Amino acid sequence: MALPCVGLLLVFAYWPVVRGVALSLYGTDLLGNPSWFVGGAHYVDVVSDPDMRRALLTTGAIAGLSVLLSVGGALAAALPLRRAAGRPRAVVSVLLSLPFAYSAAAAAAVFAGLFAPAVGTLNQVLAHLGVTGPPWLQSPTWAIISVSLATAWYEFGFAFLVLLAALTQLDQSVIEAAALDGASGLRLARSVIIPMLRPSLVFLLVTQTISGLQVFTQVQVLTRGGPADATSTLVYELYQRAFGEALPHVGSASALAVVLLALVLAITALQFRVLRRWT
Repeated sequence: MALPCVGLLLVFAYWPVVRGVALSLYGTDLLGNPSWFVGGAHYVDVVSDPDMRRALLTTGAIAGLSVLLSVGGALAAALPLRRAAGRPRAVVSVLLSLPFAYSAAAAAAVFAGLFAPAVGTLNQVLAHLGVTGPPWLQSPTWAIISVSLATAWYEFGFAFLVLLAALTQLDQSVIEAAALDGASGLRLARSVIIPMLRPSLVFLLVTQTISGLQVFTQVQVLTRGGPADATSTLVYELYQRAFGEALPHVGSASALAVVLLALVLAITALQFRVLRRWT
């Protein structure tokens, strides 16, 4: 009974990994076809390339900031709804979970309109308040922040739904006992509710980190890796090597994909090891 699922996993999940590793060992001709064996030369190029080290730092910054904003924001939004009931809770929950219904491209397009330099909605609102808006997509630092904000908003809906569902499954007797002992407000949330949410928070931290390390669409729509390659992430560099240049470097792109896979696996394993003690 499990054979169809196993077959789909082998064809669409594991075979591409095997094929990617094989392609990373070959040079490619003008048509992008693997032509000659180069061994580990592509891996040496990826590890020694300063652009790759910069892209690694950029990827880590965007992933870390977006995870912090999405999970932290979802937690701050879900906690006040714990005691709400009826139609107001339902309406607010639907509104806050809307980002989950958007595609990454649609979400990035919305933020492109917000961050546009001359006619951007966000800077126009700030101007009416007497504040000069920053160059969201023209400054390297602000561009990284802008991509992180767009990514966090896109991931927020999923994190909010997970935490809201987790809050409904908490043992209310423990919370009521803590309230009878005098815990309330932030003290109750910090000492009782959040520790009870640890499994869900660990799940979100791991999955959102993996998603953040693979961010591409937001970069492609908002900045195309600019300004001055400041927002060029590992996946964007992979795309550029495989499809963005006149001569496709499929072998080099495949090597970068394998390095990225190993990096994601290593970070995920480290997170599980560290966060297991927290749970």
